[in-house]
Order: sequence, then structure tokens, then C-alpha cells
Amino acid sequence: MFTKSQLALVIGAVLAAPSVSAQTTQTDEHMVVEGREYGYKADTNSTSMRMEMSQLETAGQVTVIDSQVMEEQRATTLGDVLKNDASVSAGGTGRNRERFSLRGFDVQSSSGFLRDGHQHWSHYRQPVELLERVEVLKGPSGLLYGISAPGGLINMVAKKPTYDTQVQVSQDIGSDDQSRTMVDVSGSLNDAQTLRARTIVSKESYSSWRTYGDGSKPQTERLVAGLFVDYDVNDDITVSVHYDKTNDKGSVDSGAVYTLDGQPVGSKEHIWDAQWSEIENDVENIGFNVNATLTDVWSLKTGYNYQDFERVDIESYPGFSNLNSDGTGTVSHGGSNRHDKWRFRTAYVDLVANNEMFGVEHQFLMGSNWLGYSYDRNQKGFNSQDVAPGESVSVPTFSGSDKVSHSAYDTWGFYAQDMVTLNEQWQVIAGLRFDRKVANGVAEEHVAPKLGVIYHPADNGSVYLSYSESFEPQGQVSSGSRTYLNDGALLDAKTGVSYELGTKWELLDNRLFVSGAVFDITQENISMDVEDTATGNYIKTQNGQQEHRGAELSAQGFVTERFSLTGSAMYLDAEITQHETYAGNRPVDVPEFAASVWSSYAATNEVDLNVGVIYEGSRYGDDANTFKKDAYTRVDMGMAYTLKYDENLDMVARLTVENVFDTDYLAGGGSTSSKHAYAEDVVIGEGRNYMATLQIKY
Repeated sequence: MFTKSQLALVIGAVLAAPSVSAQTTQTDEHMVVEGREYGYKADTNSTSMRMEMSQLETAGQVTVIDSQVMEEQRATTLGDVLKNDASVSAGGTGRNRERFSLRGFDVQSSSGFLRDGHQHWSHYRQPVELLERVEVLKGPSGLLYGISAPGGLINMVAKKPTYDTQVQVSQDIGSDDQSRTMVDVSGSLNDAQTLRARTIVSKESYSSWRTYGDGSKPQTERLVAGLFVDYDVNDDITVSVHYDKTNDKGSVDSGAVYTLDGQPVGSKEHIWDAQWSEIENDVENIGFNVNATLTDVWSLKTGYNYQDFERVDIESYPGFSNLNSDGTGTVSHGGSNRHDKWRFRTAYVDLVANNEMFGVEHQFLMGSNWLGYSYDRNQKGFNSQDVAPGESVSVPTFSGSDKVSHSAYDTWGFYAQDMVTLNEQWQVIAGLRFDRKVANGVAEEHVAPKLGVIYHPADNGSVYLSYSESFEPQGQVSSGSRTYLNDGALLDAKTGVSYELGTKWELLDNRLFVSGAVFDITQENISMDVEDTATGNYIKTQNGQQEHRGAELSAQGFVTERFSLTGSAMYLDAEITQHETYAGNRPVDVPEFAASVWSSYAATNEVDLNVGVIYEGSRYGDDANTFKKDAYTRVDMGMAYTLKYDENLDMVARLTVENVFDTDYLAGGGSTSSKHAYAEDVVIGEGRNYMATLQIKY
């Protein structure tokens, strides 16, 4: 770790930059205009093959959203980052976390997210301040990562220590009393540069543009801290250790209430939850990775991560049976005081061989990964009380006894994959995986193959065809926030099959990367909640089927020397083709068409201009397709002025404006109930808002 004296030297280096500027040399591999960096193009990804691989040699679509985009947009949430990929749709934000779907399939907290290739329990707002980039891997990824949805995976790649000293300090001030201070310090800790470290600290606070019944606003305090250390044992072995902590404490806003024809109930600014509702998430991740070159042919990668996650969740769970469409009447507040504790442990080992056999090049990977999950819950309910929407909700009293529960499971996976380069034009990838999950003494197993063919008609392009499968065990039905009449029933695993045809090209002297694909995904044995109108409880049904057929286009890089962009578009025909209740319906929050573009123009050597446009087509807000959200177009803009103090020190002043034209729109989330004629838990898009930033980069 950095000692106080070492940190003082780093800070002193910044303050005394003119006198030490000659000691640091920076190399920029991107296209530059008079020494400045622009462009969003990523030539490689690390997710598709569990190793660094060029985009042209990847038999699938991978969107890479790098730190430059996040910095220009001043992203504070993972949703801020993923809005740059049209294949990702945002869901609800209840319980202070974000939900997403990818190619129309839900991205699950336990299986749909990775951190540096590790499965990552993402039941909380992700610390984007720690990330170098985000890679969105489209399509089934079961071969290398095991249990996952057929839509794809989201891999969050953490920042790494640097050899040379780097210091970044930034201060954000924005609408809704938002303030974020971030410090990022990196460099070598010894003269040989074999020991390197990077530490990041971010402190953020903000309120809401919406208001509780008593006139108060939700407040959030958030702390993120991370330490990353790399040690070169020798020329062949590098050990990396990481630790990060996120503490996120905030009030609860579960969403708005709308009539089924799309009209708000009461004011858009009104929060239906009780003003005493709050959630505090406290998360720690600690682990290591080892990269070792064993021979001229073989290399080894292994790693382990332990996540400790505790949540205090105090909510009122507002009910709307006695609420009128004009916002009068009463709201029922019950709820509970709930303590959750998760333990999420992951480990993997990969062996990679690069060799030639019978005149053919092979890139062979075999490995195994393991995940251990445990969850403990202690919950005590509140007595219900009926309160008018514009009144304060009194402090609740407890009812009944504590509800205590425990669950755990283990999963193992074994996989092998071979990337065969037959000649300059043809490559073939084939692989096989075995998965086993054990929960409550019940074992579920699955074998999944993958096959892909890549054709290179030219040095700057490729065409691929792939087949892949997905596997998602569902275990036993368990009542939680919803009571299930078939509690304890064992569900069959969901399985998915995908066919994909795509092409990728490097254009304009390799400055611009464009890609496109058409895909057909079928998932069987889907489970859905169907309300029992007689009791108000639910039945978790199965034997459903979804079919998603679509097309994607994306582009990243320079259009001209001064103009660069990252953009994507998706058309998706998604349908629940088989189900007792919802056959013929469209999945929740999945538009037929979506598009996103973000651009940067170097107006001068000091001034950058940014323009972004997001289009989201109309979407259904519930499984029954009784509530529909209108399509919308949102425009964001930004401007940055860079003052070069000397060759090593930059000062950047930035202004970003989100939703420039103050467009009214509904984002993700939504549900309906037979108890009332409304859609609830709907996220309302915020109107025009601002953020001003001052950055110092050394």
C-alpha cells in the first residue's frame, strides 16, 4: 500500500510539476490531434475467449465502452455506462440497484455480471469509479462462464496499476445537490517497477428531484474505495491483489404510479414510499489473480474473489387498493425491517496453449471455475397503516415474529475450447462445457457445446457463423417479497439455443470499427409469476418458451481526424411463444427498436464538444402487456476545455447537460396487480439536469 510519505511525494509531484516534468514519458497509441487523444475504438476484448482477443477474431458481438466515454459522460452508475449499447434495456431500480435486460433477456444478479472474468454478485449499485471499461458480450456465454442467460453477459474490467506515476483528482457538482469527489493515484512502488499499486477513492452525495409526502427528499451518501496491487515475481509470473469497498446508504423511491392508459396518478414528483424508508448496502470484495508463463507453449491464469455483502432494508411497501386515479384516497403502508447477508465466492483456473499441430495453429483453452453462494435473511414485519398521499407516515411498529431463512448452493464448471486457424482466411472455434449445481441436496447438471466459423475475406474484415447454448438452473420456488402457492416446488432449468450470423470491418485506414449481426435465440422452460386473484398471492409457472430474433449494428472510432463516435442500434422481435397465461406477449421493458450514439468533436486543440442521442422504442411495463410506455428520444450534450499546464499536467473543465430538451419519458420498471388498476414501480426519467466538473490529470 501507499504510505503517507509515498502519497505525499505523489501529491508533491503534482504541485511541483514543472520541475519534474522531464521524468515522466507518456505514450499515446491512439490517433492524436496536436498531442491530444480522441476516439472510442477498441481493437480487442478480454471477455469472449477468456483471453485478450482481437474483435475480428471473435465469433460474436462484443461492445467495449471505455473510460473515455465514462469520463466524458460523467457516469455515476452502471446504467449511465450501458445506455451506450442499444442491445441493453434498463429495468426497475427498486431497492437501490439497477436491473437490465440484454437482447430482451433479464441479466441476473448472480450470473449475468462479471468483474475481471469472475462471476460477480451485482445486487447493488456498481462502483463505476473503479472501472477501466465495460464489455458487453452478446449471446449465450455458457461455454466459458457457465450459468448465464442467453442474452449475454456484462463484464466490468477494473482499473490496473500503471508503471509511471499518474494522479487524477476530480470534483463534480450537479443538479439535485449532487457532489462527487474522486482521487485516483497510481504508479510503481520500487525503482525496478516490479511492484505497482493503484488506489481510488470516491465520495458522493445527492438528493432527488422527487419528494415524499411530508415534503422531504431522498438523500444518498456513497463511498467507494479500491486498492489494486501488481507484483512481478519474475519475468514469467505476475500476482495481482485487489480490495474494494462500497458503502451506499440512501432513502427509498420504488417508483411512480400510472394508470393503465399511461397517465400519472398524482404528481410525477411524488414518492409513494414512507419517508423513513432506507436501504444501506455495505459490500467488500477481496481477491487475487495470477498470470504465469509456464513454457513457450503453455500459460496459466488463476484467481479467487470473496464478496461480503450486508444490507439493511427498511421499507413500507405501499399498497394502492384505496387510491383514486386523481391521487386522492389513502395508501396502505406495511413493510418490514430486513437484514440480508450474502457471501459470494468465486475461483477459476485456466490453462492456455498456443502451438502448431499438423501445420495448423491452435489456441487451446481448458479450465474450471467454481462459485459458492450463501444467503441469510432476518426479517420482521411492520403493522399496516393507511395514510393520505400528502401526509407523513408515522414510525411503524413491529408485528409478529422474526422470519429467518438461509440458502446456499455451489456450482462447478469444466470447459475446453480450441481456436483453430486453418489459413489466412478461415478459423474454427469449438468447445464443450460441463456444469453441475448443488442446492439443498438437489444436483442439476448440463452439457453445452459451442461451434463457430470465421471467414476473413480481407485483412480488415471477417464474417462469422456461430451456434451456442445457455443453461440456468432455477432450483426450488421460494417465497420472499412475494408469497408463492407452490412454495418448495422444484423447477427445471432454463435452456437456450442461439444461432448468429455476423460481420466486422475495420474501415477508414483502421480508424473506424463497424459490426453487425442477425440472431435467433430460443429459451425453454422459462418461469413466470402469475397472480392468483382469489388470494392475491402468486404461482410460479413453468414450461414457457421465448423466441427472440433480431439484428444489431454498431460503430466505434474516428469518422474524421477531429470527429469520433460510438453508436449502436438494435431491432428485436421478442415474444413469449408458449405459456399458460402470457403466450403471445412481449417481455417487459424490451423495445422493438432502440438506438444510441455518443460523439466527440475536437473544435480546437483545447475544446471538445459532445452530443449524444438515445432512442428507446415503446415497451410494455408488465408481463400481462396491459401497460405500455411510449417511445422517446433524449438528447445529451457536453463541453470540455483542457488547459495544458505543461507536458505532464492537464486541467480539464467540463460541463454536461442530460436531457437537453427536458423530454418527458418513462424509463424501466413496472408491475400490475389485480388489487388495483394501476402500474406501479415505474421509473420516471429525470428532466434536464447539469453537472460541472473540474479535473486535474498528472
